[in-house]
Amino acid sequence: MNQTAKLPYALVHVILIVFSLLMLLPILMILNIALKTNTEFLNSPLAIARSLNFDNFAEAWKQGDMIINFKNSLIYTACSTVLTCVAASVAAYPISRKHIRGTGFLLGLIGITLFLPDGIVPLLFFMKYTSLLNTYVGYILLSSGINMALMVFILVGFVKNIPAELDEAAALDGCGYFRYILTIIMPLLKPAITTVAMLKIINVWNDFINPYLYLTDKEKRPLTSGLYLFVGEFSTDWTILAAGIIIVVTPLVLVYLFLQKYIISGVSSGALKG
Repeated sequence: MNQTAKLPYALVHVILIVFSLLMLLPILMILNIALKTNTEFLNSPLAIARSLNFDNFAEAWKQGDMIINFKNSLIYTACSTVLTCVAASVAAYPISRKHIRGTGFLLGLIGITLFLPDGIVPLLFFMKYTSLLNTYVGYILLSSGINMALMVFILVGFVKNIPAELDEAAALDGCGYFRYILTIIMPLLKPAITTVAMLKIINVWNDFINPYLYLTDKEKRPLTSGLYLFVGEFSTDWTILAAGIIIVVTPLVLVYLFLQKYIISGVSSGALKG
């Protein structure tokens, strides 16, 4: 009986391993290309690299001017993540406690916005006429607002599981509304906030389209935008481009591997609890 029960679990593990390898295959292929010389790549694009040419990474860092872009990516990612976590927490608490009239309608509206496309043209006009276009502040505010509905939706499910008696006790002790959210609710939401933070980090760090739409100054663009510099009008050095992709992806992969359990548990728990 036990051996029969173990068979499905073993099959599930095999399937998951196969899917994991399939997900890693593109990254491994790009890494293989990044380690080749340009001549070796042109002669045999899919063959395993023999030269192990690490000079491509130094050349990609230099040509892509990645020092400035890396600094910009850190600024945009850090500021947007902090703003998103604070704003989503402040919004999730009154919604979950029904301090606002029409909470059910509001949650439904938030759910609908998850499936709506971004309004690129209205955003462009809005940022242009508010002088936020091509500015650090404007892009940080824009990045913070992207997928905000999803972040609020995740946190609402967690706040509902915090006992309401805690609210009454804090009120009797004279704790203010926003002070209560920032000093008591947010620490209790640490697993959920970690999930929200990681989702925002992934979203902002990987963003490639929005920097070209809202940041016309190359000195203000993030790391992903530097990859486009390796694409020429008539030819492209694929080995250096692959090295640049590996440089951009590596920090995010390391952070994700370190905190992936919080992302998975936070998203699943928030969905079930909501």
